[in-house]
Amino acid sequence: MYWLSTRLLVAIIPAAALLGLAGCSSDHTAQDVAAMNKSNIQRVANMYTAFQTYRGGHGPANESEFKSFIANFDAEKLTMMGIKADNLNAMFTSERDGQPFKVRYNVGGGRGSVDAVAFEQTGKDGKRQVAFTGNTKVDEVDEPTYQQLWAGKGKVEAPVGPKGRPNGPPPGAPVGPNK
Repeated sequence: MYWLSTRLLVAIIPAAALLGLAGCSSDHTAQDVAAMNKSNIQRVANMYTAFQTYRGGHGPANESEFKSFIANFDAEKLTMMGIKADNLNAMFTSERDGQPFKVRYNVGGGRGSVDAVAFEQTGKDGKRQVAFTGNTKVDEVDEPTYQQLWAGKGKVEAPVGPKGRPNGPPPGAPVGPNK
């Protein structure tokens, strides 16, 4: 099981500096992870990516399963991401419009997969944010784009790494609920 956790860690966090997720205080791991989880919508998308990674590419079936996964996630990693396991409703709420996010459940994924999974309901100034798995990307989109992404029909290019190969999940995406 240890080699599996290490393998997932290397696949999810390619930057060697982030390998200290176990808690090395002399590095900037916590700051780096926090920088990739600045907003609730990023946190939701990054935890969705973690769910997919830990569960063989399957997205959560529903909100209950997703929140249970997060609640049982490593507390130190949640803290680095700015997530309070005892108040997940706050994480599932947009700071911009104060409404709960719409989440697309049952979205499959894996290395190089980029899918819209977290959506603001109202947004701000006629634009709504959408967050994606597989990176820390959050886009502000217009109504037609929003509807297309919500329907799972939007086309998003996977982030490209060295030698033109798709990258895996973003640096800062959590590894799994290793408590």
